[in-house]
Amino acid sequence: MIRVKITKRDCLFVGALFLAGMASSSALADSINFQQIQALTFPTIALSGSGTVNLTVSPLNSSTSGTGQVIGGSASRGQYALSFVQAGGGKSVSISLDVSGADTGNAGLTLDSFRGLYNGSSIASFPSSTLPLPAKHPSNTPLYLGATVTAAPSVAPGTYNASFSITIFIQ
Repeated sequence: MIRVKITKRDCLFVGALFLAGMASSSALADSINFQQIQALTFPTIALSGSGTVNLTVSPLNSSTSGTGQVIGGSASRGQYALSFVQAGGGKSVSISLDVSGADTGNAGLTLDSFRGLYNGSSIASFPSSTLPLPAKHPSNTPLYLGATVTAAPSVAPGTYNASFSITIFIQ
């Protein structure tokens, strides 16, 4: 059996659009506040001695699907709160999101096929661009993430912690 647990090492890189006033030489940058509410986690799944198994956690409702047999625990979609902090000028119009750099620490174990739910719209793949700005701080807009874990028969039973990066660009 294998238990895959995705822990928080999610990195955020905020690329800001710099707004320069016509009569001002100083530049102000809008930004995004980012907070993890719930980590993306997978239940314990049984390994097949003869083939690869996979399990997908849905960003819509934490349901699971795939060839992996769930033998314990529960799945949870990742949940994050995003809020927009406007520095001035009102020029920012959208954001782009990317999820990348997934690392499980085991060559036979992959974490990929990230999908999302943001502002009521499904995100089928990343990167995803021209998404609406999140709510202005102190309100927030939730981002939900799901993904697929795939285990080769060579993966030893145990608990695996994976990491990935979430990158947000303000446009």
